Amino acid sequence: MATSEPLKQASEPPGATGHAPRAVLFLTVFIDLLGFGIVIPFLPMFARRLGVGAPGVGLILSTYSLAQLIFAPILGSISDRAGRRPIIMLGLFGSSIGYLTYGFANSFLALIASRAIHGVCAATVPTAQAYIADTTQDAERARGMGLIGAAFGLGFVLGPALGGVLGHSSLRAPGFFASALTFGNLIFAALWLPESHRPDRSSRIDVAGAVARLVALPRAMAAHRLARLFAIAFLLTFALAALEATFALMVPLVYGYGPAGIGGLLAFAGLGQALAQGYLVGKVVPRTGEVVLSRIGLVALAAGMLPLGSLESHAALWIFLGLLSLGYGLASPSVASLISRSTGRDQQGEVMGVNQSALSLARIFGPVAGGLVYQWFGPAAPYFGGAVVALAGLLLTHGIEARSTQAIRGD
Repeated sequence: MATSEPLKQASEPPGATGHAPRAVLFLTVFIDLLGFGIVIPFLPMFARRLGVGAPGVGLILSTYSLAQLIFAPILGSISDRAGRRPIIMLGLFGSSIGYLTYGFANSFLALIASRAIHGVCAATVPTAQAYIADTTQDAERARGMGLIGAAFGLGFVLGPALGGVLGHSSLRAPGFFASALTFGNLIFAALWLPESHRPDRSSRIDVAGAVARLVALPRAMAAHRLARLFAIAFLLTFALAALEATFALMVPLVYGYGPAGIGGLLAFAGLGQALAQGYLVGKVVPRTGEVVLSRIGLVALAAGMLPLGSLESHAALWIFLGLLSLGYGLASPSVASLISRSTGRDQQGEVMGVNQSALSLARIFGPVAGGLVYQWFGPAAPYFGGAVVALAGLLLTHGIEARSTQAIRGD
C-alpha cells in the first residue's frame, strides 16, 4: 500500500525495510522497460520506412540521451531532496507521452520530438538505483543493482517479442501499446510504491547550480575520484548503444530476419542479460568481487561483438548475441555497484545522476558513431568497433582494486 511515510531514515539500518518494497520497485522498473523493449528495438526499422538513413537513426536515438544528460543530474539532485517516488512517477509519465508521440509520428522531426520528451523525464532507472542504495547494505549492493538490471533484461525478453508481434501489421502499434502500458504502470506505482528516502524539505532545489554543474560536467567527471569507473561505464554503454542503433538494420540485410525474428533475437539477448544480472551477479560477486566480474563481462562482450555481421551463420548469430548479452549483464551492475559503494548514502542520487550522465554521453555518441560507421564501412563495422571499445574498458580496470578500496574507505 502506498504511504506518505518514508521506509526508513538514512541513518537506519537498510535491512529494516524488508524485501516487499524492492519487489514493487522491480515490477515498476520491469513494466517501464517492457514498454521500452516493445518500441526501441524497432525504431530503426520504423525510421527507415519514413526515409531516414542510418546516421539519422543514430541521431534520433541520441536525442533521448541528450535530453537525459541535461536533466538527469537535476532530477537526481531533486530525488535526494524531495524523495525517490515523485521522480519515478515523473519518469513513467514522460515515457507514456513519449511513446504516444512516437505512435503518431510521420516525420524525422516527430521522431526526434518523441525521444526528446521521453529523455527529459527519463529518471526511472537511475532513481531506482538510488532507491536500492537507500534500502540495502554495502554487502548486498551488487545484488540489489543486479535486481534493477534483471528488470531491465526481462523487459527486453518480453518487450521485443511483443513488439515483433505488434509490429507485424504496423510499426506504429508498439508505440500506442507501450504508451497505454506505461500509463497503467504510473497508476500502479502511485498506489503501491512507497518512498525510500526521507525528503529534506528545508533545502532548496538549485536549478541554476545544477545547470552550472552540467556545463562543468566533462571537467568534473575527468577530475572526479570515480572518473575511471565512470569511463568504464561509458565505454560499456557506448559499445552497446552502437549495436542498438544498427542491429535492426543489419539483421535483415545479413541474416534475413523480419520484425518477428528480430524480436526473438532481442528477447533471447534480454534473457541472457536478465540471467546474468538477476542471478549470476549475486552468486559470483561474493567469490570474485565486482572488479574481477566486470573484467569477465568486458571480455565476453568483446568476444560476442567481434564476429557479428561478418559470419552469416544463423547459429553463430545466436551464440555470439548470447555471449555479448551475458558479458554486458555481468559487467554493468558490477561497475554500478562499485560506484555506489564508493559513495555516501546522502549523495547516492547525485552520484548516480553523474554516472547516468556518463551513460547518456555514451548513448549520445554511440548511436551516431554506430550509424556513421555502418553507412561508411558496412554492416559488420559497428560491431568490430564495439569490441575494440570493450577492450579499452578492460584496460581501464587495471589498478581499480586499490582505487576502489581507497574510495570506499574515504582515503
